[in-house]
Formats: sequence, C-alpha cells, structure tokens
Amino acid sequence: MNPRHLFILQRGMISFAMTMMMTSAIVYRIDDAKLVPYQLILLGTALEIAVIFFEVPTGIVADKYSRKLSVVLGFFIIGLGFLIEVSSLKFIWIFIAQIVWGFGYTFISGALDAWISDETQNEHIEMTYIKGNSVSKWMTILGIFGALGFGIIDIRMPMIISAFIYILMSIFLIFVMKEHVILEKSTHSMIHQFKLGIKHIIKHPLLRIFVITAFLLGLFSEGIDRLEELMILDQTAKTFLSDLPTIYIVSMMHMVVAILGVIMLFIIKKNVDAGLKTYHWFFILLIFMSLGLFIFAYVDQAWIAIFGFLFFRMTRQGLDPLYTSIQAREIPSNIKATVMSTFGQIDGIGQIASGIIMTTLALFLGTKSILTVTALILLGAAYTILLLIKKHKVII
Repeated sequence: MNPRHLFILQRGMISFAMTMMMTSAIVYRIDDAKLVPYQLILLGTALEIAVIFFEVPTGIVADKYSRKLSVVLGFFIIGLGFLIEVSSLKFIWIFIAQIVWGFGYTFISGALDAWISDETQNEHIEMTYIKGNSVSKWMTILGIFGALGFGIIDIRMPMIISAFIYILMSIFLIFVMKEHVILEKSTHSMIHQFKLGIKHIIKHPLLRIFVITAFLLGLFSEGIDRLEELMILDQTAKTFLSDLPTIYIVSMMHMVVAILGVIMLFIIKKNVDAGLKTYHWFFILLIFMSLGLFIFAYVDQAWIAIFGFLFFRMTRQGLDPLYTSIQAREIPSNIKATVMSTFGQIDGIGQIASGIIMTTLALFLGTKSILTVTALILLGAAYTILLLIKKHKVII
C-alpha cells in the first residue's frame, strides 16, 4: 500500500475513533460519573504522566527496532485503555484508563510521523501532513455523527466501538504496513540513543529554541483541553440551546470545530511553502489563538464569547502539521522518532505543570483566570517563533 495513503488512512481512523470516544466520554464523565472541574483536569494530568515516563523510551524503540512495531503496539494499547474506562464510573478507574491509553499513544507519537518522513524522504512532507490533518477533520465529523447516533442508544456504545476500531487497526497494520527504509541496526543502548537525540537538539540552532516553544505549547493546553466543553455548556446555557441534551451540544461544538479546521487547513495548504513561511504562519496562528481566548474570557455576550472560542479552535487546527514538519526537516533519520518523542515529552512536562497551575486556578479563581493565563502563555510561544524566524534568516 502506498505509504502516503496508509499514513492518511491511519490519521483518519485515529481521528474517527478518538472523536467517537472523546465526544461520548465527556458526557460519560460529566453526566454519568459526575466528575467536577479539578477531576477533569487531573484526567489530563494522568495522560501526561504516561507521556513523561514513556514518550522517549517508546520513541527509542521505534528508532532502534521498528516504527511499524511501535505503531501496531500503540493502536492495541489505546484500544485496551478505552475498554478500561468504559468498565467503571469510579474516578480511579477512569484515571488509570488515561494512563494506559496515554502509554499506547506514546508508541504512535513520533513513530508514525518519522515513518512517513523516511518513507517519502521528506518529499512534499508539509503537504502530506496537511492532507493527513484535512482527512482527519472529515473523519472527525463522521466520528461526531457516530458518537451522536450510538450515544443516544447508550453513551458507552461509541466508546466500546472506538476501542475495537483501534484493536482491529493494530491487526490490520501487521499485514499492510511496510518499512521500505531499513533503519541501521544500532548496537548502542537506549540511553546512548537518547543522548544522541539530546546532543542533536543542543547543537541545532533552531531546535534549541523550539524546546521552549514545545514546553509553552504543553503549558497552555491542559486547562482549556479539559474544560472547554464545560465552559461551552455554561455559555450555551444563556442561549436558546439550553434545553438541548448535553450530547447534542457537545456533538455540535465538535462538528463546527472540525469543519472550521478543514477550512483552516485548506487556507494553509494554499499558502504554505517549505521554509520560512511555515514559521510565519505558526506565529500568526498563535496570535489569533490568544485573541480568541481573550474574547471568550472577557466578552459577556454569549454568542460573541462562543465566536471567540470557535476562532481559537479554528486557528489551533493549523498548528499540528506545521509543528511536525519543522521537526521532520531538521532531524536526521536515525534519531528522528527519538527526537520527536523528546519534544513530545517536553510538551508533556508542560502539560503536567499546566495541570498543577490550572487545577489551582480552577479551585481558587475560576475559569476566567484559566483562559487569561492560557492566552498569555500563547503570546509567550509566539515570541519564541519570532526568535526562530530571526534565526532561520541567518542559517538559510
């Protein structure tokens, strides 16, 4: 199977199953398990605990042994984690489930992007990542319909279906995913492999700065990621949507965000070239994200506040392919998954710190303070991209 097509298929199935899972899981956690804001944030912290401990080791496994093996294991373990969550309404089991499927995610993170980068030798890699993200947005929309349709019957049904999609994908990839680029077999230890990745980051003029960018992008995300549905439900309670069931409102929100994401990626696809424009777009998107959060936090009129949130989510959809392509072009093949996973771990450290900060803010100052701090962190990340742009002019 053509590697680009298989990459895009995997991105699409990941989005379809993950959207069904997370759309229904939000309702499951809020309405059925009765979790409160600080518990929702702690679930995100559980995910990042898994990332902190396992992101780099699983990336090293991908570089030393097999990216295919890493991805196959990742799909299977994520499915297992989903099944654990749906098995109990108790917070502790939902918490453990996040650690399990977060562990599975670390096998895919870095390995899948490194695999397609090498299989295509970075030819039109930005367009490949953008196409993968575009297809994933359309599959997100299908996933929302799936969550809505099955969730009306039983909110756990789309969660169970998602789990089996991941498990079946792991079996499917055993037979169809090929590795035409044979990695040089290294006799070095995993610690040595990790050191090689760290040395490359330290010596690289762009990646040294990008470390700060990755940390700030992790630091900004935890509060908004865990509470955005709760915040939107608070705003829609002030509108004519207030009488709709929670699953309808959450599904509509996710669907609108997905459609806006497709539009955002189309705009970027038409305008981004390899090189400096990537950094310029990155900077613009971070500024727009911050602006959207300030509107969401400080405008009292419900519909304008919701517009600010949707503007934030739309512009955020453009970050991922740019973030990944910057790394793919600046990292050699033999340590690509290791370094990408290292950046994933740096992001995870930021999210752990964010979980602590945002939980404290939620307990003592409320959600408006979370939005304010998040927007300011994004402005800090935008400043690091300005530094990257300046540095890029020097080295090209």
